[in-house]
Amino acid sequence: MFTLNTNDITPLYQQLYQQIRDQILSGELSAHTRLPSIRDLAVELEISRNTVEGAFQELCAEGY
Repeated sequence: MFTLNTNDITPLYQQLYQQIRDQILSGELSAHTRLPSIRDLAVELEISRNTVEGAFQELCAEGY
């Protein structure tokens, strides 16, 4: 679903935010599609829950 590059200088939360945003804008994620929970996505991507929460908060702040 999402892939993060730990060698990239872009923070992980921003990489995740951009991927989710791009999928929304391209129509891959349609309106009212539920995203995985913060905990489930963090486990799946093997990252901190704070990282996922940061990406979700950024999406909410921009109205997605």
